[in-house]
Amino acid sequence: MSETIEIMGISLEKCYAADVMESIDEHWSSSVLSTYGTITMNLLMEAQNDEELKSYIEGLDKAVVDEPEVIRAAGITDERMLEEATGHGFFGTLFWLLNQYKNRIFILGENMEDVQTFCDYLSEKYPDIVIAGKDSLEEAGEDHEDRVINEINAVSPHAVLSCSRTYAPERFVKRKRKMLNTGVWFSLGSCLEIFKETGLKAGWLNRLVEKNSFKKMISEYNEKTEKM
Repeated sequence: MSETIEIMGISLEKCYAADVMESIDEHWSSSVLSTYGTITMNLLMEAQNDEELKSYIEGLDKAVVDEPEVIRAAGITDERMLEEATGHGFFGTLFWLLNQYKNRIFILGENMEDVQTFCDYLSEKYPDIVIAGKDSLEEAGEDHEDRVINEINAVSPHAVLSCSRTYAPERFVKRKRKMLNTGVWFSLGSCLEIFKETGLKAGWLNRLVEKNSFKKMISEYNEKTEKM
């Protein structure tokens, strides 16, 4: 039986990057979409007041914790998991796999600036990955979402890679997964290795605020749970 991670009422299967890669190998040609994603402090905080986002997290086929603070908050002292989360090891393993097999992928983001940054990063560092299509969810409305679905289905990519700061793609795949013609979906969040903060001071301060907010929310949740 798989070991689970419990954080603020959200249950996740405990797994390593290698477990995700093994699962992906089994689902490349599946007629049923398999979803994979990275778990961060900010995502967990957002999900506390968003049932759709919480359902997305718990519905993932496999999830990789991408920040050591999340692992520690769950009371886990697994050095391998901590090392992978600290070094964002999942990203490197995933991109290497896509590059090795020259996979055709579709890039989806919240705005075209982020999408283009992601595409440029992959083209430079992993030139054998074939970017078959790209789009953003910047425009609101059902009509735009339908257009994105049609664009993905038209190229039938091996996988869709999504990048986001406010989790629009995560909500999108939660609602539309049965309509998408691809075997695998990777939700990579804000992709810390790619979208680096402008200025070391700004990045450091933002991370500090996020860590403090996460610790406070964990503490408040635990106190509330103990009183029940």
